[in-house]
Amino acid sequence: MPGEGPAGEVLRLLTVTRPLFIALGDERRQEIIVFLLESGTARSVGDVAARLGLSQPATSHHLKILRDAGLLTVQRIGAQRLYALNGADYVRLLTPLRDLTTTIIACAAAPGDASGGS
Repeated sequence: MPGEGPAGEVLRLLTVTRPLFIALGDERRQEIIVFLLESGTARSVGDVAARLGLSQPATSHHLKILRDAGLLTVQRIGAQRLYALNGADYVRLLTPLRDLTTTIIACAAAPGDASGGS
């Protein structure tokens, strides 16, 4: 039956990690993550837009997706929003991704057992 055993666990973990894959699946969002890592400090939409050569609306769109996935935090200072990496939650966010890869590797090593039964 679908959804049981290791295959069911893979399906569950894919569901849990989907927002992370969506957020990191875009090259511009990857560039934002790298920029924030390099800068080591919170940055405004304008800072990110200038660095990446994007419009502010496009940058805001990408930042929202990263924030919604839990990868960024936002702090309001007056009318400005400053975005930073959400390092405090990275272990929580990335643990299901680690579990997913571990489960897939285990299933690949024993392909006949992936369905949880015959």
